[in-house]
Amino acid sequence: MSAAEIIEQIKALPPNEKAAVVNFVHQMNVSETRPEGVRYVDRQALEASAEKVFDQHDELFRKLAQ
Repeated sequence: MSAAEIIEQIKALPPNEKAAVVNFVHQMNVSETRPEGVRYVDRQALEASAEKVFDQHDELFRKLAQ
């Protein structure tokens, strides 16, 4: 089966099945490209940290924005 045929079959899937395929491909891609031992912060932790940094250094960021 060619990639084009697989893509057409994926397009025909219901939304929840497409989501499963997307998740699979993403996980496959991440596991192949991410060096072992590398960890990523989850989005909520990132946003909380960014907010804390911007709150603590508000004046500095204002000066940098000028």
